[in-house]
Amino acid sequence: MKQHKVMLGERVLYQAAQLSHAERFAAARRAEGLACHVVPDTTQVNRPARINPLTGKPRRMRAKGDHQDS
Repeated sequence: MKQHKVMLGERVLYQAAQLSHAERFAAARRAEGLACHVVPDTTQVNRPARINPLTGKPRRMRAKGDHQDS
């Protein structure tokens, strides 16, 4: 899981899985007068293929935005 951090100097004020939450928290702290900044998590997650137990083959991977509307 990603961990975006809101930093005040070398101190971590807040960690969030979603970048938008960290940015919102940092904006609120800046409004209070704290000079903090957001450090986005840039690590890549390599997940193993999910195997379908019925066929023994990897599940089909869909491209982002490739879904059917019914």
